Amino acid sequence: MKKCFREEDVFGFIWDHANEEGMWAGDCATVAEEFAVSEDAAYAVLSELCDRDRIQRIGEETYIVTRWREPGEATEGESAR
Repeated sequence: MKKCFREEDVFGFIWDHANEEGMWAGDCATVAEEFAVSEDAAYAVLSELCDRDRIQRIGEETYIVTRWREPGEATEGESAR
């Protein structure tokens, strides 16, 4: 079954795979493989998420979630997204 490939889905994937500081070690190749799309399409979505200030690129293969959980913040249902 092919996964949905929308900005929200990619952001959810990044959120779910980020460490406790909000760092995600991945790139367009990671997204392309996960969602079975081209690297160009994956790069476009990552760029859009950066433009919308949902994530920031901080290296060749590292991004950080811009709005991350505060220490002690409830994580029920990932509603903090």
